[in-house]
Amino acid sequence: MRHSQGARRQAPAPRLLSASIAILGSMAAGAAQLTVDVVNVERLGGHVMIAVYDNAGAWESSAEPVAKDRDSVTGPTVRIHFSDLAPGRYAIRLFHDENNNGRLDTNMLGIPVENYGFSTSDSRLGPPAFDDAAFELRDDMTITISLQ
Repeated sequence: MRHSQGARRQAPAPRLLSASIAILGSMAAGAAQLTVDVVNVERLGGHVMIAVYDNAGAWESSAEPVAKDRDSVTGPTVRIHFSDLAPGRYAIRLFHDENNNGRLDTNMLGIPVENYGFSTSDSRLGPPAFDDAAFELRDDMTITISLQ
């Protein structure tokens, strides 16, 4: 009798495992891949440094982004992929770190001397507000950002 009771106790585990797999599968299905094509790269060398933000507070304070990456500049276009982003609103800021020092270099007046770019906004007088740079990610998508 004890043996059969033990078998009954184990029966829920496969159902629990199946339910867990189904939940994880639905979560992964809700994730999207974002591909960013950085164009108008004028000089080879260095890296494109890219940060993806999902809210205005982090964007305005340059807090930790939800995703970030860097890729070597070996041609006039750099392609960077972000996997498993939840659907939602995002904004991107990036720059070409030509001298590999990890920051956007500026002159004495604070004007960038390295090329930079933002999602959905052509801003030549400082960074745009989050709402001006934001885009909606629902499914896998590719956006193009031109360096300025």
